[in-house]
Amino acid sequence: MKKVISLIAVLALVCFTTMVFAADAAKPAAAAPAVAAPEATPAAVKADVAKAEVIKGKITKIDKTANTIDVKGKTFTVKAEDIAKLKKGEMVKITAAAGTLNAEKIEVIKAKKAVKKAEKKLDEKKADEKATEKKAE
Repeated sequence: MKKVISLIAVLALVCFTTMVFAADAAKPAAAAPAVAAPEATPAAVKADVAKAEVIKGKITKIDKTANTIDVKGKTFTVKAEDIAKLKKGEMVKITAAAGTLNAEKIEVIKAKKAVKKAEKKLDEKKADEKATEKKAE
């Protein structure tokens, strides 16, 4: 008999506690105090800003009337003073505005082979000049 009474007591205790927890679970949405959203810090704002896109490639097409150039299949809008300096086939490094195809900065990249050839020709020319000076003496 003591076992039956103690079993009933335990079951009653479990029922009451589950009802209390169920009632508390329904209240927090309505009774919870409003929490202020944290303000954006400068570091968080900088992280949200998209980075500028940098593309390197050859100019495949120049449209001077629309102020656009094509590099790697993308059409970039360029300032009029910058487009006047560019030629088709040149290697360029374009820094585009974040999320757009507007060129903020354009740099012409000289090919390494062309630079080496120019240096080699200059060295040969200097060597020829020295040889002619020696012959003249």
